Amino acid sequence: MKRLLLFEPSVETLHFFSDRLAEEYVQMGYEVRLVRIHEPFFGTKQLIDFIVPHETVMITFNFHGIQREAIFHTPEGELLWDVYDVSCINIIVDHPFYYYEELKYLPKSYLQICIDEDHTDYMNRFYPKIACGPTMPLAGCDYRSSFGNGTAYSLKEDVINPARLLPNLTGETLPVLPIASRSTPVVFTGCFTQPDFFLPYMKRNGEEYDAFYHGILDDLLADPDQCIHTVYLRHLNRELPELTKEDLKNVMNKMIFLDLWIRFTFRGNVIRTLLDADIPVHCIGAGWDVLQTKNKNRLSHTEYSDTHVCLKAISEAKISLNVMPWFKRGSHDRIYSSMQNGAVCVTDPSEYLTKHFADGDLLRYYSLKNLSALPDIVTGLLDQPDTMQQIADRARNYAEVNLTWKQFAEKLIPYFSEI
Repeated sequence: MKRLLLFEPSVETLHFFSDRLAEEYVQMGYEVRLVRIHEPFFGTKQLIDFIVPHETVMITFNFHGIQREAIFHTPEGELLWDVYDVSCINIIVDHPFYYYEELKYLPKSYLQICIDEDHTDYMNRFYPKIACGPTMPLAGCDYRSSFGNGTAYSLKEDVINPARLLPNLTGETLPVLPIASRSTPVVFTGCFTQPDFFLPYMKRNGEEYDAFYHGILDDLLADPDQCIHTVYLRHLNRELPELTKEDLKNVMNKMIFLDLWIRFTFRGNVIRTLLDADIPVHCIGAGWDVLQTKNKNRLSHTEYSDTHVCLKAISEAKISLNVMPWFKRGSHDRIYSSMQNGAVCVTDPSEYLTKHFADGDLLRYYSLKNLSALPDIVTGLLDQPDTMQQIADRARNYAEVNLTWKQFAEKLIPYFSEI
């Protein structure tokens, strides 16, 4: 049976995802180690002692552990994973154009997993020699599960055996609150940045580039169902037809601020629409104190601390609001966590979501093209707690069988031997 390495980077959500996979694989009987990514790093000997060449797989998110970190190289500059023949499965949870530099320096044995079909298509078009597995949206997590009592992986070693921690993670099972007993009408878990923050990036190369960037944004605002790299390419090919494929990859990487601008613009518009309609919303995440709205008193705000806090808030909310991070052919773990925690998820759709979930069955949809209809969707749900309870029950029953980290972990297993 393969030995598995998972990584705990400084990005809390990715640390959380790795911990969930570690927990599942330990319970399946795998030998697992969690590797803390930080400097100074004192776990090199433990790491090498654990690795069995040809029989060890590392699973990471967003290139952590393969970002040319010095701690994972020999004194001669060789990558440890290549020296000891460790296979790498890298799950990227953002668009691949964010990782132009990282994609230049990959381990010899490498498989990439994307969470949106557009991202997989991008890889197949621009990086046809890089092996990609199937598109796999991330899993959700139940606040009431074993880690839900607040116990975290607390050991401070740099290479941790998570099997030592599992006995401490089986706390009291918490009840699922019925919709009628939930104290929060609407919760949103995610940060906010004023889109104006990105204006200097648009203006830095002069008026001509500024106009070009705003043309892309106007295109996305007019039709938010579009894949962002498709819009990029349409404008680039029209304005700069001489660009090579390598040029296009490089330029799209330099335009990630447009992806952030459009994400935060719609995120702010969605929350503002509800507040302006006098619907209270509780947001968890940095930045919401600067949101411009005529009804600020309807916004309550908690600074982000960790995923555990977010899941607890969802477990106490009637509606868990989602705004997709421009995944047009994928899903988001926030949706599946909402289902598992007994809230009704209200989200903008994607091709993937509408294929798998009918409106009103396990969730409700709203349209970014018609945000004026969103308040009626939300109030219509809040006015019918029995209907909400039926949706929440169906969603939780489905998600507990199909959308957990256990199922995600199982889907990766066939690729352990194929890399």
